[in-house]
Amino acid sequence: MNANSQLRPNRRQMLTVLGAASLAGAPMVASAQTKPITIRFNHTDGIGGEAFHFAEKLKSLLAERTSGRMVVQNFHSGQLGAEKDMYDSMQIGSIEMGRSGSLIISVAAPQFGALELPYVFRSQQHLRNVLAGPIGQAMHQDFLAKKGVRVLGIVNRGARQLTTKNRAVRTPADLAGLKLRVPEIPVYVAAWRALGASPTPMAFPEVFTALQQGTIDGQENPLGTINGNSFHDVQKYLVLTSHVRGNGWMVASERFWQSLAEADRKLLQQAVNDSVEYADEQIAKQEGELRKTLQDKGMTVIEPDLKAFASVVLKEVPPRFADRWKPGLLDEILKTAG
Repeated sequence: MNANSQLRPNRRQMLTVLGAASLAGAPMVASAQTKPITIRFNHTDGIGGEAFHFAEKLKSLLAERTSGRMVVQNFHSGQLGAEKDMYDSMQIGSIEMGRSGSLIISVAAPQFGALELPYVFRSQQHLRNVLAGPIGQAMHQDFLAKKGVRVLGIVNRGARQLTTKNRAVRTPADLAGLKLRVPEIPVYVAAWRALGASPTPMAFPEVFTALQQGTIDGQENPLGTINGNSFHDVQKYLVLTSHVRGNGWMVASERFWQSLAEADRKLLQQAVNDSVEYADEQIAKQEGELRKTLQDKGMTVIEPDLKAFASVVLKEVPPRFADRWKPGLLDEILKTAG
């Protein structure tokens, strides 16, 4: 399987999960409603990340299909707040849509935390298959019940990679004492601590300044996020750890969703489906180019000993979460095909 096919979603599975199978391939019809609708779409990607591609495509599709009645405003780089703030804003209806990353699991569904264990997924398709099945469906219901956010689509993200300012990392031993920014996700913190680093949870909008000022030595994110947020200006080494195979949940405020007429819900869901497909294509293409792009911008690329990293994490981290994760979840993930 080539890299592009790994990053393409199983459309039938994903539409089933998101309750939109009936919309696949359906012709678009104009909504009978005439009220203008503004959709503020917030995400922490810089320009060029998967959420940015998604939101721009959604903007153009809805403008075309509603003759400008539905307007998407693309707020990138956390302009309307970090993810935790965004969930609160969605509950009161001040943000209509956004991209949610892994943080929502620890906030709304911590029993599914095994999904965030580094090196738990063998491939992007493995991740897709798990999210398309009962595990993904149950987790998304928790997001809706506890945070009032409805998952409308899932977009692939490139694997998360490590960057550092002045340390070449090839084995876990090279991480000793490294001050590393990580999201506020318990299993991430535990994994990097097990590998020898000194993990520092921090909201994403604060990361660039912290790297610039030397408050932290490194960070970890997909290549698109690294490039889109110009981390190459304050980091020297790009270490291809590929420790988390990720995705972005394209979510809507349930308050906003319930305010829509049924015809507009269908119209919006179809536009989301089409935008997911477009964004996945862009990210698959981008992943093949970004390594060279970052290298050309001055970063030194390192291919570390991945087996050494994975063996430490998979051995030492799961026992620490045995009383927090849903019983049998980790085994179920590992047994899923992909």
